[in-house]
Amino acid sequence: MNGSEKMIALLSNVTVDLIVGKLRRKYDFYIPEGFDTWVQEAINPKARLYNSDLDGVVVLLDGTEARSWKSIEEGNERISLWKRALRDVITRITNIPVFVSTIDFRENRIKSLSERKVRIELENDWYQFVQELVESRGNVYVIDLADSVADVGRKQFYSNKMWYMSSMPYSRDGLNVVSQEIDRALCSAFTSRKKIIALDLDNTLWGGIVGEDGVEGIELSDHKEGQRFYDFQRQLLEMKNRGIVLAVNSKNNPGDAEVAIQEHPAMLLRDDAFVSRKINWENKAVNLKNMERELNLTENGFIFIDDNPVERETVKGECPGVTVPDFPADSSELLPFAEDIWFDYCRPLRVLGEDLKKTQMYQSEAKCQQEMNESLNLDDFIRKLEMQADIHRMRPEELERVTQLINKTNQFNVTTKRYTQAEVQELAETEAVYVVYSSNKYGDSGLISVIILKEEGQEVLIDSFIMSCRVMGRQLENVIINELAAKYIGKIFKAEYIPTAKNTPVKDLYDRLGFILVSDGERKEYEMPLEDYIKKDFKSYKRITCED
Repeated sequence: MNGSEKMIALLSNVTVDLIVGKLRRKYDFYIPEGFDTWVQEAINPKARLYNSDLDGVVVLLDGTEARSWKSIEEGNERISLWKRALRDVITRITNIPVFVSTIDFRENRIKSLSERKVRIELENDWYQFVQELVESRGNVYVIDLADSVADVGRKQFYSNKMWYMSSMPYSRDGLNVVSQEIDRALCSAFTSRKKIIALDLDNTLWGGIVGEDGVEGIELSDHKEGQRFYDFQRQLLEMKNRGIVLAVNSKNNPGDAEVAIQEHPAMLLRDDAFVSRKINWENKAVNLKNMERELNLTENGFIFIDDNPVERETVKGECPGVTVPDFPADSSELLPFAEDIWFDYCRPLRVLGEDLKKTQMYQSEAKCQQEMNESLNLDDFIRKLEMQADIHRMRPEELERVTQLINKTNQFNVTTKRYTQAEVQELAETEAVYVVYSSNKYGDSGLISVIILKEEGQEVLIDSFIMSCRVMGRQLENVIINELAAKYIGKIFKAEYIPTAKNTPVKDLYDRLGFILVSDGERKEYEMPLEDYIKKDFKSYKRITCED
């Protein structure tokens, strides 16, 4: 393996050497020996597939062979074999993501106008089968390759020459698309997703300059020329509805811009769609830094979209962690531009109920930050917020959110241990997995913290302590440890800090919480004897509950 690259099993009924060649800089691959041997590999419980240290599995199936099937019965038999093999894979592999492609079946086209064409039936049957797996298993996901084929067009996607020469059916364009779709799926699993898109207004969310053209003169409508901006807003709204938060960062007269946002009949993104609006004549990099502070985010979570190349370069220079994609020169390409933003930077493996409330949560966070600026001290701030905390053992319906928080939190994460959904479930059955909900007078922050405790005799190891950065700086970590310590009186808390490039905000966490440093090597080790622990009273909190 090449260092930190993920090891991916690539199972396919076609030759995949060229795909591996395109992706080998980012991933290592395990491929079964021989051509189209993936079924034998999948149904053999002793296969290397089940004895390798894998991080993910991709099942890439191609429908070119359907051209040689002599009957629908032969096709159904072949597909039934694939289904059996795939069931074996997901039965035996439950703790890592498994990505399964849809199939574009290339049926023999030498038929009369009245003969039955079964391609669509086969494609729908396979899609329904895979979708049922997705809905019943927490680690199965779809790569919609058939949709990509339709997007590109079969004549451009496939190469008969490559098929006959190497049993690899894709043209150069098709190969690029397949490789990109696999890479995008793996990135959804293994890389941090962006949290917020900060948007310019003029010639970005609408055409023209509202300060010069007036609200009536800007290009924005649900038909003809203005529809390109309308469709762009619609795509952004779809992202917002799946957990991405939106903000405005525009050099403009606030009065003109606000009227356009609130009153233009074709404006889809109104005031309440944004968690922050910086409409002024300030440096846009400065505006972004102010947003970071207000929303308690780092610049690595931001995407900045602006039609002006000068503004984009300024942000790139002053905010190097912000992602700044090139804006399309032709605004008719805004719709696919939005899709690329989603696929490359934002698309999660699943959208959870917690994600649907993100805009409201960040709007509440901005109000909290304003409250903090007006408070005399931290206790005064927390008291004004009317903070509440609910701590309890993880419940079955919280499993997906807990797994999500474990695997995407980097800053407030003392050990940065990652667990799959199946592993979290097992930990909940054998150890203690606590979750924390937080709320204040401005709204509900949701499930924002996970603590995994492993008890052995008198020692209780804090295996993982994770918290959303949205609630940092409110003594919540003190409240959590205080409540849990009271549950384990007579024991000894053991803890460690394992440094990463991103978790420096918690490098002194256990020092601040009153733990004793017992080892100060590459990783810090701590303990807290609890035989005489006296539970503290956090009077600045409105309500604290802790139960099993």
